[in-house]
Amino acid sequence: MSNLQLGKYSLTIILILVSLLGCSPKSNELTGTSWMAETEDRDFTPDPKKKKLAGTNWELVSLNGKDLIGGTAIMLEFTETYLGGEMSCNGYGGSPDSGKYISKNNGTFQLGDPFAVTVQLCTDPEGIMEQEAEYIDTLMSVIRFQVSGDHLKMQNENGETILVFKK
Repeated sequence: MSNLQLGKYSLTIILILVSLLGCSPKSNELTGTSWMAETEDRDFTPDPKKKKLAGTNWELVSLNGKDLIGGTAIMLEFTETYLGGEMSCNGYGGSPDSGKYISKNNGTFQLGDPFAVTVQLCTDPEGIMEQEAEYIDTLMSVIRFQVSGDHLKMQNENGETILVFKK
């Protein structure tokens, strides 16, 4: 077989693998999502001076009302065109073409499509993979945010504060 034929088969195998990796169960699916707030909550009163997320970095301090597992950290960074960050094991977000988000002066938030998460397995500390999966699922359900001092609070469609970050 010639090198050209081997290269053609290698490319075909890579494309098949990429296609298979994209076929994940609904619970782990991170694309095709779009959420926008329908109403404003009184606790999240708009303040246009405090709504700019671009250029900010945050560390998660509360995930669905719980502290993080000891020895772990989850970081979130906003640029003008995308968001991304590091969890203790995996990264998320992407280049300017993935992980896009929309934030408006009224405090609404929409996470764009596509959204990427690395796929590295970690076993220490116990529960780290479950925590990272819960964080990504929770981040995907955010529709509203509020910046108050050195804290960023994010809410779901039920008006519950589900993520709390500090600068």
